[in-house]
Amino acid sequence: MPHRTRVCGIVLCPTTPAPMTAARLSFADSLEDPRTALFVLMLHLLIWTALPLLVSRNLPLDVVEALAWGREWQWGYYKHPPLSGWIAEMARWGTSNWSLFLLAQVMVTAGLAGAWLLGKDLLGTRLATLALIATEGVHYFNLSSTEFNANVVMFPFWAWASLSFWRATQSGRLIWWLVLGLCCGLGTLGKYVFLLLPACMFIYTLVHPAARRCWATAGPWAAAAVFALILAPHVSWAIDNDWATLQYALGRGHSEELARTGSWAQEFVHFVLAQSLVLLPLWALLRSLGPAAASSRPAEQRWLLFTLALAPLLLIMTAATLAQAKMLHMWASPFFLCAAPLYLAWRQPRVLNTSRFIKATLVWVTLTALVFAITALWGPQKKHRLDRTSYPGREIAQTLTAQWRAQTGQPLRIVAGEPFVSGTVAHYSDDRPTVFYDADFSESLWLQPEQVHRDGALFVWPIGRGDTAMPPPPADSREQVQALLARYPNLQARPTLLIHTSWMGKPYTVAVAWAVLPPASVRP
Repeated sequence: MPHRTRVCGIVLCPTTPAPMTAARLSFADSLEDPRTALFVLMLHLLIWTALPLLVSRNLPLDVVEALAWGREWQWGYYKHPPLSGWIAEMARWGTSNWSLFLLAQVMVTAGLAGAWLLGKDLLGTRLATLALIATEGVHYFNLSSTEFNANVVMFPFWAWASLSFWRATQSGRLIWWLVLGLCCGLGTLGKYVFLLLPACMFIYTLVHPAARRCWATAGPWAAAAVFALILAPHVSWAIDNDWATLQYALGRGHSEELARTGSWAQEFVHFVLAQSLVLLPLWALLRSLGPAAASSRPAEQRWLLFTLALAPLLLIMTAATLAQAKMLHMWASPFFLCAAPLYLAWRQPRVLNTSRFIKATLVWVTLTALVFAITALWGPQKKHRLDRTSYPGREIAQTLTAQWRAQTGQPLRIVAGEPFVSGTVAHYSDDRPTVFYDADFSESLWLQPEQVHRDGALFVWPIGRGDTAMPPPPADSREQVQALLARYPNLQARPTLLIHTSWMGKPYTVAVAWAVLPPASVRP
């Protein structure tokens, strides 16, 4: 019997819906089921783990670096705080690649799950799930997320910190303040740019009259205590090492060219334009749902939503402009995890055109997957050189490890030289040596000169990545060794290693210069 609806005393008897309408209603109804969101999360995890695994044979630079750091279990490294290295080391599964590609998407998926829960609080399950699907429109969480690094490690903590701050301020429950302190502490151990989020939250609780009342409770103080407790060992390490990580971060933001030309306005415009283009597909997907209208919320909530959505972006632009520093686009990558639910909390569609939305999303996801695969597979042919992900790192590592063992009779304990090649050798070598970055102790704070003297080291330098237009490589590494002989008189140049490989049917020859510093127990 068809469903009857009573409107103003008149009984309306709609006809039975057509099969296509019933299908659309069935999908729309499924949006109310949390399992649909779980399915979306698992599908993202599967697609963006499988894609890089299928089109790569070598880990990217940032992953190689994180593994080199994590092996040492330090409270900090010269580039970043320690969390990305620790997590990479915990996820490492021998010399395989799959666990590291999976790790990146576990972090993304955990962040998206936190954003969905925030959307569920703000909008209900249906709109939260649509916001989750629309977040695929941000390339930071698919195309640019396959390389696990200090940006990706912030994702789950950024989203869960946003969720916990919302729940803490709305409910006042102590548990959510404690979760907030935990997420902010761990996020800052991932990368210092994370500090922008708790800074904006702190400003909000000071500026807004209703939010200031939370300081009369134990919650914010407990959050601050947890935050400080987590960061204390890293701060102690930073003090002992002359704030090496902070100096690197400040140096990364400094630009001699900007200082010379004074083109700060241009830098600002480029950053705003880049972030606008990042958000454009997300906005287009949300607009495909249909016309939207502003939602009515209390002023306190509106300012809180502004704090979570835009305040970190405005703060980093203001700080960089005042400091006359570069604004690297990827610094903003965690800022938009919750952009879709926060946008829908501001402007909600009056009627949901889910059919058009899903078609647009499928087109976008297919396009991004194709762009990623085509770039990885055929990019080297266009550039006439191998990418890092198509580099024959495993073969190079196994060959050099075998050469080292044959010449010294000992396992390889230290590999020194250019970061990518030395880190690649360290990961794919069965000996899993320590990395001595650029033979520079300021970049390898876990090493001491006496360790290098005792254990010796394998030095490596790349000579291109199979560049087709490159001149013939040198016969050996005498040119590279010459600059190091004053420090290591026993350093021995070796004939250039040539690895003949192919990618997508095209041959490449990769050359690596290498030298051997024998261990102290081995006579030259």
